[in-house]
Amino acid sequence: MSASQWSDLHASALATFIGLCPTLSRYGADPRSEALLALLALSQARLGCGTRENRLDVELRIVPVPPLHSPATDVLRHIATVVSDVASRSRGATDLNISRWLDDHGYALLVADLLRDGAREAELTSMAERLGVALTTTRKCVDSLCAQHLKAVLTRDAPQAAFLTRGLTPNAEWLLATQLSGDPSRPGILVRRAQALAVYGSLVSALKQPAVTETIDCGAPLAPALARHFELTNAELGAFRGARDVRTSIEQWDDFAVAARRLKAYSVPRHEWPGARHPDRPAAWADSPWLRSHNTHLIRPDYLDAKDAGVQDAIVALKDDLLRPLAADRLSLLVTRTNVVGLFASELDFPERLRTTGEYRAFLAGLHRAIVGTRKPKAFVEAAALWHRRAASLSALRHEHRSDRPGWPALCAPWRSRDGRYEVVALTSASDLVTEGNEMQHCVGGYYDVCRRGDTQILSLRRDERRAATVEIVLEGLIEAPTLKIGQFKAVRNTRPADDLHDALRDFLRDVRSQAHAMNAALLARYRRRMRKRGDYAWRSEALPLEHAREAYPLYRPLLPRPVAASFNQWCAESGLIHTIDRAFAALADTATARTR
Repeated sequence: MSASQWSDLHASALATFIGLCPTLSRYGADPRSEALLALLALSQARLGCGTRENRLDVELRIVPVPPLHSPATDVLRHIATVVSDVASRSRGATDLNISRWLDDHGYALLVADLLRDGAREAELTSMAERLGVALTTTRKCVDSLCAQHLKAVLTRDAPQAAFLTRGLTPNAEWLLATQLSGDPSRPGILVRRAQALAVYGSLVSALKQPAVTETIDCGAPLAPALARHFELTNAELGAFRGARDVRTSIEQWDDFAVAARRLKAYSVPRHEWPGARHPDRPAAWADSPWLRSHNTHLIRPDYLDAKDAGVQDAIVALKDDLLRPLAADRLSLLVTRTNVVGLFASELDFPERLRTTGEYRAFLAGLHRAIVGTRKPKAFVEAAALWHRRAASLSALRHEHRSDRPGWPALCAPWRSRDGRYEVVALTSASDLVTEGNEMQHCVGGYYDVCRRGDTQILSLRRDERRAATVEIVLEGLIEAPTLKIGQFKAVRNTRPADDLHDALRDFLRDVRSQAHAMNAALLARYRRRMRKRGDYAWRSEALPLEHAREAYPLYRPLLPRPVAASFNQWCAESGLIHTIDRAFAALADTATARTR
């Protein structure tokens, strides 16, 4: 088409804007008004696009054609960049921003000058509305061109990704070899990358690594390069062949690389891998525990129940109650400490750069031996369920040993009946509650929070120097003069106490209420006021002391492998846990020393 036809659109645009704002006629060929006219004319032109052989940039077509050096060609170059980017970049693509282009060409100053020269606000509003319609029309046209160009490029160069309609994913960008647009070697590289993705799409993040990509692009054998990348044998790598369909590999940002590293790190036998080590088993990988994110790395992911956080809770608690105290104790014996070693003692994990080493595998194997033993996932989940009954008691112990002011005041001094057979003792610490629960075979650890607040007292009722029942006393009413209300009253295994125990409890309450046996009223009142005013927020973040681990250990016996060691010290020694932690310290110290040389 000839330039005169573009001039027709230009003249029509000028007439339109002068009709809306007559003052504009005074501005002649002002560059600012020319920018407005170019946009209106472009919105009325016909835009199309085509591809260039072996290239990703668009061939933009327009009818009629504007003059070579004009505001319209400037806008067209911007549009061409926007359309080209959609088929060549997954991130950082150029946004269509004609409004900013208008501002750069002085639109705001033009409006100010028009107002100064007598244009009415209503006229300028009408002109802006017409300009807005033109911008909307142009944007819709550009969106259509982007979709057309993306489809054309994908259909030609990567038909596996032709389902993409809104732009490239990072994996599709790699598949298109976008940085080689126009390079004569690109067609062959497209074929080789497509073949690699079809076979090992489940490991696409590794395919995109420069060294592996170079192997693919050069046509060298891929399997050995991938095996070296993950430190897998060729047989182990075979489990990832065809493990995920191509579409999913293109769509999703994540892949199975995390599973490859975990399976190797935990030294999982090949027959226990998803798909039982066979290739082309995508169904076996669907919702695999090896692909999920977890709150703990201390045991294999397939031992963590996806539907219940019980196992994760148990392992996280075991880390705080048993492992961190042991690691802190072993750390204190080291002559030389580094930041890496100190961080390991706190987190019980290796730096990411060392998680492919044999020492990391040895560390995880040692933990598995000490915590899981030879049990399979189902048996371990059942053990965690038994452990969970003791979770409240452990939480109480943990809180108490982290608090600056452990325990709480007793309701009263120990009371003894007139005949000397019965005694009532107030329990004033988490340790007391745990001991009571163990002896009476019922859980009282759950009362820790209300006891700690000062709202409840747990009493141990004893007959002939032996524990016979547990009593819950709720303090109600005024802080200075609380009333005592009986809550739970249970004998061994939550059974009903014998009648003589009921009589003894009545005698105790009569003596306390009549002040024949003094209650610690003033001390309790001060404590309860302080807890209500300040709360219970005094915490220490460092590892709990070794004594805490020794006290908590019996509550973990249902979780640990049979035969269960009698004590914490015995478990640490017999399971090899001390050696496991000491070996990790030595490996990390050696690594830190090597890096400083």
